[in-house]
Amino acid sequence: MTMPSLRLGLGATGIYVAIIALATYYVFHIQDGPSQPQSMLIALLPIQLVATLFCLGVVSRYTGWRAVGFGRLDWWGMVWFLPAWILLGWMGWHIVAGLAADGMRAFGPFGLGVLIVTTFLIAFGEEVLFRGILLRGALTRFSIPVAMLLSTVLFGVFHFVNGLAGQGAVETSQQVLFVMVVGVFLAPIAVRVGNLWPLIIWHWFWNMAVILGQTAGLLHPLTLVGIAVQAVVSIWLWTAMIRHHKLH
Repeated sequence: MTMPSLRLGLGATGIYVAIIALATYYVFHIQDGPSQPQSMLIALLPIQLVATLFCLGVVSRYTGWRAVGFGRLDWWGMVWFLPAWILLGWMGWHIVAGLAADGMRAFGPFGLGVLIVTTFLIAFGEEVLFRGILLRGALTRFSIPVAMLLSTVLFGVFHFVNGLAGQGAVETSQQVLFVMVVGVFLAPIAVRVGNLWPLIIWHWFWNMAVILGQTAGLLHPLTLVGIAVQAVVSIWLWTAMIRHHKLH
């Protein structure tokens, strides 16, 4: 097992962003970009597959799985993640109750399959990169709070790439800020629980909930309140880690 270095983390992040950005620009600007959710997910699938294979290659070649955060799970540490799961359950309940049959038929069995696979690849790739390779690499050079902040900021900035898919500047900027808030609670949990799988699974279900919620028109009030609660809870975890760092 070899711990990732900061140089590896930053380099892998740059290449990952380039893969997503160039492929997104090609699909949505050089080709006729899709507009419907199902066709958009189909277009994103090969992009995310390539990006995920890149992450797998980096981990297999340079570090190993335990080194990037697939170690032993701290079940007590999962308590910090509880508000996020409650939020997701709350969202899921309202989405299932409010999603019209026409909305589900708009996906169809094939579309739902693409939704499941594409959102998983997005979650897996982003967590392995930002909370695995990058965060663990930053921890070799910086204190825990600084490393978590670097991971959080770059995770948010990365989402400016969505502007290449035709998303407006204001909407993209709002999404970047929102994603940074999500990163605020994901980074310390990644350090605390010592395992990326809980984050990957939550991130995966979160991606599906966002897309289905947009289809049902039921997203914003639920997400803003729930993420705010989780962020406040995670501030306590940040505070504890900062205090521990000062004591040592």
